[in-house]
Amino acid sequence: MAEQDAGLEFKVKPGELDGCGQSAQHIGGLIPGETAKLNDPCGQAAGGLKGFLTAGAITSCGTNWKTLLDRLGGDMGDVGTKLGTSATYYRQAEQNAHNSMRNPNAPAPSGPEPDPFGTDFTPGPVRPRSAKAAE
Repeated sequence: MAEQDAGLEFKVKPGELDGCGQSAQHIGGLIPGETAKLNDPCGQAAGGLKGFLTAGAITSCGTNWKTLLDRLGGDMGDVGTKLGTSATYYRQAEQNAHNSMRNPNAPAPSGPEPDPFGTDFTPGPVRPRSAKAAE
């Protein structure tokens, strides 16, 4: 049986990583200015419902949405930065590979580049090949 992902290729375009990272940072930076606009409509709606339980719920809902969206904006900015950092690592790895091919006596890189996303590559349980084939 052929390996399922034998035909798959992995390609990285650092320019695209940079572009996506810059877009994520830009959009993430816009979010807090937009979420500030939630306060007035929520306050007006709650003000029209004084004495009703829904007034407090509307205020809480608006506050919670603002908090979550502001956190999303921060996360987008962080991911954007990490995408840019990844692009830099890929460019450097390409440059290192190019340089080492030009000079076969060049020392090997000192070690792997740090993963800006903190990905855990700990393998899970390994199933015997026969169990995979049965699926």
